[in-house]
Amino acid sequence: MKRLAFLPILLLPALPLMSQRTVTLWQCYDSAAVTSPLSGERELYAGMTLLRDRNVAAAWFPSLDLGGSFNYQSDVVDISDMLGSLPVPPGSLPSIPHEQYRATVDLNQVIWDGGVTRSAREVERVVSELNMQQSEADIYRLREQVNNLFFPLLLTRSQAEVTSVLISELSTRIMEASSGVENGVVPPVTLDVLRAEMIKAGQVAAELSRRHDAMAHALEQLTGMTGLKYAGLELPDHFITGNEAVENPDLQLFDTRSRQLELSKNLLKSQRMPRFFGFAQAGYGNPPGNNFFSDKADIYYSFGAGMKWNIYDWGKNSNERKTLALQQQLLDIRKRSAEESLQRLLTLKMSEIESLREAAGRDEELIGIRSRIAAAAASQLKNGTITASQYMTELNNEKQAVITAAARKISIARAETEYLYITGYKTRE
Repeated sequence: MKRLAFLPILLLPALPLMSQRTVTLWQCYDSAAVTSPLSGERELYAGMTLLRDRNVAAAWFPSLDLGGSFNYQSDVVDISDMLGSLPVPPGSLPSIPHEQYRATVDLNQVIWDGGVTRSAREVERVVSELNMQQSEADIYRLREQVNNLFFPLLLTRSQAEVTSVLISELSTRIMEASSGVENGVVPPVTLDVLRAEMIKAGQVAAELSRRHDAMAHALEQLTGMTGLKYAGLELPDHFITGNEAVENPDLQLFDTRSRQLELSKNLLKSQRMPRFFGFAQAGYGNPPGNNFFSDKADIYYSFGAGMKWNIYDWGKNSNERKTLALQQQLLDIRKRSAEESLQRLLTLKMSEIESLREAAGRDEELIGIRSRIAAAAASQLKNGTITASQYMTELNNEKQAVITAAARKISIARAETEYLYITGYKTRE
């Protein structure tokens, strides 16, 4: 990486250069991701997934229910009337009681559920993955906010550094002009012009200082880092070829959503399968179980197995699967649209990078020319052969060339960073 620690004297007068710490763009990315409230979502999603998985898996556990009932029947079977005139001694036949009551404990156990539980757990896992990816995508977007502060902060420091050099040069020229005015070599108006330019430069420096402090404070709030006002910022140095793989987090969300829909279709298929289960019941009541001729309360139990299969649901399950298939097609359309949009953005950004690189190729040559012209103008001003206004024109041209070159260098780094941001580049440099 190329290091641009723009720390002009006007902005940071009390900080020794050797004591500065250097902060990289990736450190800001990492710190912003940790500081953001969104960083706590992963732990919450993990907890939710664990609980949901336990609930789904609980379908295989036996269910235990406690029940009870009481009822009174106005008419019950009279066995004496059924036997008619048969010679049966009076009172020898049992009578069915009019009131019935019981308390039961029911146990039900799934034997086979057609794969519903397994499919449901797969759906829950992909839903958890989708939530995690959505959280990562939201955190990834914080990088754009970091870029919008990090690079303008670098640019402000660069402009302040040039302004500091300008003030230093103006101070030297004012001292020379003052001596010339005293000796009658330089007209007083020359000194006034230089002092006016010094005031303008001071105003620019003050404005840059305020802007610098505001952006540094905003970056500290976003990243949770401290001391950025006095820290050196390292300019990232990427090598963009235009053939980088596109792994944008938003595109990955489309793939995960599609897998969720596919697994949901499998779940619907499982719901159409037969289900086998076992059951058992233990109770206490009168009559005990199905012994209706007993006139005493007693303990009883029963157990068995069963099967349930909804053989016809009027096409409801099939329609739901077709709906999910249509949703997958919609996702494919949206994904292709998003890919085309990202590709257009990458094409435009690559064109911007190439244009900036081409212009930057002759910046150093231009600065050299402007510096020689400004130096000649300074000598002419000292000898009184040009006016202060003419000198300031050449001096400002030189400083503008320096500012433009530094700004272009920062713009290239920012454009390359934004290119990688669009691709979804996550690897540390």
